[in-house]
Amino acid sequence: MKRYLVTTGVISAILYLIYFTLNESLFSGYLHPHFPTLVVFFFVQSFAIAWLLNLAEKNPSSSPMFVIASIGFRMITGLFLLLVFYFLKVENIVEFSYQFLGVYLIYFVFEIMVVLANLRRN
Repeated sequence: MKRYLVTTGVISAILYLIYFTLNESLFSGYLHPHFPTLVVFFFVQSFAIAWLLNLAEKNPSSSPMFVIASIGFRMITGLFLLLVFYFLKVENIVEFSYQFLGVYLIYFVFEIMVVLANLRRN
């Protein structure tokens, strides 16, 4: 799972670089000021998911349960984060939600690719 965490770190670094270098020039300030918070949130979330995927590798018979748990964990904590920002009355919450969805899908697709690569036929 070291490879999973390293790749997640690379994805996070790329998203940070996009925010801090290209936000003003290429995106004309479109990215939300809380965009770095999203990146940190998903990076920290990846540690728990890496732990679940590691448990799935150790116990192949219950591997689907751990994979579903990791997907559910990412979804529930993501919804909780959106609710927190909604109740904090963050400006441009709709724009923030769209960017949240984009970052969520980036990390989710990466997670699915890792899970599919580790599936083996019995």
